[in-house]
Amino acid sequence: MTKLTKLLITGILSLLLCLTIPTASLAQTPGGGSKKPKIALTLGGGGARGAAHVGVLKVLEENGLKPDLVVGNSMGAIVGGMYCAGVPLEKIELLIRDGKVKKAFKPVPPVIQVFKKLVHAFKFWGQEDYPGFYSGKALEKFIREQVGEDRDFIEKTSPKFACTAVDLIDGKAYRLEDGELARAVRASSSFPPLLKPVPIEDHVFTDGGVRSNVPTFSAKGMGADYIIAVNVDEKVETIDKEQIKSYTELVNRLSSIIIFLRDKELLKQADLVIQPDVSGISVLSVEQDDYAKAVKAGEEAARKALPELKKAFAARDRGSLANKDLEKISTE
Repeated sequence: MTKLTKLLITGILSLLLCLTIPTASLAQTPGGGSKKPKIALTLGGGGARGAAHVGVLKVLEENGLKPDLVVGNSMGAIVGGMYCAGVPLEKIELLIRDGKVKKAFKPVPPVIQVFKKLVHAFKFWGQEDYPGFYSGKALEKFIREQVGEDRDFIEKTSPKFACTAVDLIDGKAYRLEDGELARAVRASSSFPPLLKPVPIEDHVFTDGGVRSNVPTFSAKGMGADYIIAVNVDEKVETIDKEQIKSYTELVNRLSSIIIFLRDKELLKQADLVIQPDVSGISVLSVEQDDYAKAVKAGEEAARKALPELKKAFAARDRGSLANKDLEKISTE
């Protein structure tokens, strides 16, 4: 087991303890009162499994279904942020499939990074900084390069975008809906201890999955009348005991169970849940085949939900979403 793997496992176990804490309301006040019905698409976190969001968005785009709001967390923030900033879905899919997104998280091999950190420790002994194996600056730079500096503002996104992050200072979940897009996405995706927490004003933000992995409450806070949640958690089903005999498999199983149960509460806020079949894809997977599999799973789940999706968007266009005349449904 590599040093980086051990570090990630320690971080995941710590995060899982946090995930058992009940969800608090977001720190921001609810969004304002436009009378026009709004459909929100919420894209949950899930590491490599989050590539499924690209597949869902492709099906929506193919059918001319454009949400009014997109709210993402972690990988959902990366995909959703670039999409709302105008990056074509074909390009986003390519960036994921060819490993460029993965490299943005880990810009240099772990062995080289360990050496760099040792040199840095001696050179800047005593300098205050937040801990993390990578700084996360490469991810922020990557997002900014893809969207372009002129589009690197959340206020310029269309559909309107927001992402969630947790402030390590007060422990609350926040909805980031203005300011620099790339920095906000980095904050939402800074999974400890792989990436360092991100200071923004008086806050120190980390991955939103700590409190709001599927950001349905954020969508409600932005005034959504109908919430479509894309949940990329692995289904918790009976497995063979031989499948949990390595540290990596054990942690992946533990995280799947806790996050699945945790997100179950968040998903109650959604009107339509799209559940891509990402079985067998680890959150920490670096296999390109897994990313391709996730994209395909997202497409298949969205096509399965198309009748309900079309019904919801048609109701919005008629101005009848506020009547809640659509049944809640899940593609599970």
